[in-house]
Amino acid sequence: MLYIFSSDSPSIQLSEMINAFCHSYSDFKFVALDNLPSLKQHDKVLFAWEADICGVDTSILKLIHKAYLSSPKFFSGCKGSILCFSKTIFYTKYFSSHIAFLTNNMGLEFIGKPMVEAIESYNNFKNKQRLNNISLKQLCLEECMNLGKRLKNDKHELNQNPKITAVHASHIDRSNTYALMKLILDNLSIEKSIFSLAEERIMDCRGCDFEQCMNFSNHGVCYYEGDKLKDIFKSLDSSQALLVACPNYNDSMPANYFAMINRMTYIYRQKDFSDKYLYAIIVSANSGFDMVAGQIISAFCFNKGFRLAPNFALMEQANEPLSILNLPHIKQSMSKYAKDLEKKLKEN
Repeated sequence: MLYIFSSDSPSIQLSEMINAFCHSYSDFKFVALDNLPSLKQHDKVLFAWEADICGVDTSILKLIHKAYLSSPKFFSGCKGSILCFSKTIFYTKYFSSHIAFLTNNMGLEFIGKPMVEAIESYNNFKNKQRLNNISLKQLCLEECMNLGKRLKNDKHELNQNPKITAVHASHIDRSNTYALMKLILDNLSIEKSIFSLAEERIMDCRGCDFEQCMNFSNHGVCYYEGDKLKDIFKSLDSSQALLVACPNYNDSMPANYFAMINRMTYIYRQKDFSDKYLYAIIVSANSGFDMVAGQIISAFCFNKGFRLAPNFALMEQANEPLSILNLPHIKQSMSKYAKDLEKKLKEN
């Protein structure tokens, strides 16, 4: 069953996007605030929202809030995707990542490439129009239709011997983030490859034009070919998941992660990451967990197409070096996270 969490009064544009998404479904329901469904294992969920003048959709927030009051794990066992429309060039990624963060913490898994966004002019489809001789609006509706099909038919093959690629950007002798990552990896019986972005200089994207980037991509290389990113991408190619160990640096990811994401573009042009799960460890001395998690969701899931595993992020607060190891609950939290991660990879 497909359940649609949508605006109270969707615009014509959003209604058309929803209709295109539902093209392959014979059975779907719009969720009402006064009649929340009891979701079952393998049910599908669509969030279809549009930005008001503040960049949010209050009807969606009310539905999620009511769902949380019903159960903090309301979406467990379900898979989701997002449609969004804005009359301006703003807000689509911002509020979509917030929806994903809230509902993922309630157990919802998001498929790879889970979102279609549109602005009133549909100009965000200009690049795709270069490869297709159809209107911008029709491109949008086809994207919505394809997303609906992918969510409906989403299945994974059983994998008895999964592998995970883990990446960190920390000093291993005093980092709380690294210490927590190592605890988790030590509790995994699956194959793992660990890479550090802190040991050498990682070059950011050079900004090649589209044709240059495609030429490099067709040869499986990047303009900057000599650093560790090539090894990370090679490991990722044979992995079923990516684990990002991410400290909060000024309410943001470390710079080396942005370089990794930017440089991943040449790989993304040739390889599909939608079958690979995304996990994250986020450690902050104070607050800002949601800001960092939102960046990771937007960059790795929305932009590069990774699957967002349910409860993808383990978020812990620690300040003094290695003090995270002394938190009274850390062994239990870490053990549960590692157990759930391994179970998910082996069952898919």
